[in-house]
Amino acid sequence: MDIEIICPYDNALKYVKEMKAGMNRDSQWLWDSYMIQPYWDRISQWAPFDQSFMKPVRVEDIGQLEQQLPLLAQIHVEDLKSEFERISRELPKDDDDPITVAIYPNTDAKVRERQNGVVGACVFGNILLQVNPLAENWEHWIPYVFAHEYHHSVWGHHWYVLNGGLEGSFLEYMINEGQADAFAKSLFPHLEPPWLRTLTGSEETELWEKMKPILHSTDRKDFNAYMFGDEMRGLPWCVGYIFGHLVVNRYLELHPEVTLAELIAVHPREILEGSRYGG
Repeated sequence: MDIEIICPYDNALKYVKEMKAGMNRDSQWLWDSYMIQPYWDRISQWAPFDQSFMKPVRVEDIGQLEQQLPLLAQIHVEDLKSEFERISRELPKDDDDPITVAIYPNTDAKVRERQNGVVGACVFGNILLQVNPLAENWEHWIPYVFAHEYHHSVWGHHWYVLNGGLEGSFLEYMINEGQADAFAKSLFPHLEPPWLRTLTGSEETELWEKMKPILHSTDRKDFNAYMFGDEMRGLPWCVGYIFGHLVVNRYLELHPEVTLAELIAVHPREILEGSRYGG
């Protein structure tokens, strides 16, 4: 698997310099000029339709960005590339297209506090990682998040490139995330993702009752609430990730002969049924 890593830190320094100079230029224009336009075509090159909504948002906290850049510049790109290649060998992808991995700075407080400073996205096969190096142990989480997003790349290629797609239900979304975390955790068992917190027995029962009505829905208007949580609806943070992980793990426990690579080709409905979850 040919992997290219983009680290736009020199351009980020230029963005910081011009923002601090106060040259009466629009900050969004500067961000787009330095941080988006030179790279976005490569990041989104395999997308069949516009993916502008996935572009990294403008960093407004220039002081924090200035703190981050020297730390991000210390990333050993070749070592990281070797680690990404090792991960990709654990889950071969039936595709000769190279993967581009872009590593952007991130100043979102929630990412720093809840996600170990690293958040990822799969842009139709390519991978966008956004990193806050002021978070604790952030270096350890870059390979984990890459593994999670790389699994999405392989899963999406199997179902949407080779097999024409699925129905687009919430269950598919949930199982996809559960498989991605199962793969990443298999490679980094010492890491405990905070978004996969353990529920008490009563919490699990109560929340599963709330999840069941949406499982086969294809109306995406509620997907974010049930995947990432919604306090107003009594849905805790990342509840969809928690149940995706529970269902996938239960299936693997009951079907130990199925590898994580083979699991990709198992339909999400079959995984739910085979898990006997919520019986």
